Amino acid sequence: MPISLTWMRPHPVRYFAIACCLAFCCIGGAQANDEDDDGEEATEAKAEFVYELDPYYTDVGYNIPLTHKPIPTIATNSEAVILRELIKGSLVPQYMLVEASMYPMPLLGTYLKKHTPDFYQQGNIGSNFNIIESLTAGFQEPWAVSLFFGNVAKLKRPKEKRKGNNYGYTGYLLSAGTKHIKSNTLVDDEWCELEWKIKGKLEYADEKLSWSFRFGGKFNRNRDVNNVTYINLHRSNTDLRSKYLTWLENTNFDFRLHFLQHGGKLVRSELIAGKKVPLLDYKFIPTFSTGFIWTSPDEYSGVLKDATASKLTFVIRPSVEF
Repeated sequence: MPISLTWMRPHPVRYFAIACCLAFCCIGGAQANDEDDDGEEATEAKAEFVYELDPYYTDVGYNIPLTHKPIPTIATNSEAVILRELIKGSLVPQYMLVEASMYPMPLLGTYLKKHTPDFYQQGNIGSNFNIIESLTAGFQEPWAVSLFFGNVAKLKRPKEKRKGNNYGYTGYLLSAGTKHIKSNTLVDDEWCELEWKIKGKLEYADEKLSWSFRFGGKFNRNRDVNNVTYINLHRSNTDLRSKYLTWLENTNFDFRLHFLQHGGKLVRSELIAGKKVPLLDYKFIPTFSTGFIWTSPDEYSGVLKDATASKLTFVIRPSVEF
């Protein structure tokens, strides 16, 4: 049965954002929980700041324990073992994560289209392709605030001692925001999103690995933006020990499908894949990703439904990984 948001009072997103801010204020005095220099784990649960910097997804969050148990550690080289351990017991949340995120490149695309229209139009190649839209496409919101309830685990290789932490998450995420991006144009829309997800990130001197699997639904106050159910798969791997031409190493991919909640019609699909070129003598890794975003005109309705045929957007994402 389709889920409705008619039960929500006016401005629910603002209330949700205020709740997240209050949570930050209430826990502001907590101290970070880092491993000691010798790699020993803490014996009690503590709150902890986490952050991620990326031109397409930047966030800052705060891990808050809901029990007295410390964050467990999964010591293995196997992705399968990590996934199994993260899923185990995930029905009973033991941690809460308060997070604020923004998407710099999509925001840049909306800014250029609104404030420098002549420059934006210079990116047109033919009648159906714009290089700026191609470089900034992929996110339908400019920012979000989120509450995560689930399990958190520290990830590391067996017998490895290091300062700092890699993390894995499994649980439920509630996100909200106040704007929607359609073809690099900001649209007024108070939205919220509920999903189950599993994600993790490993970062070492010779290897970096991140992955996520998400399934959920997005609900929009603007009735011209149709509510959808979605599934998303993501994986990115950097391995300085592998050969350049190894197919499955030093790659990344992102796959996403959106279905209408009313009728189940596929209205959006994204497939973006890329290859990394490790440079052993330098501290950065050039990455080039490309792919397609297909959208149906039924993704929108009312005044936002300005197309009668499906649209295919070619995506280009050159970047540098440090």
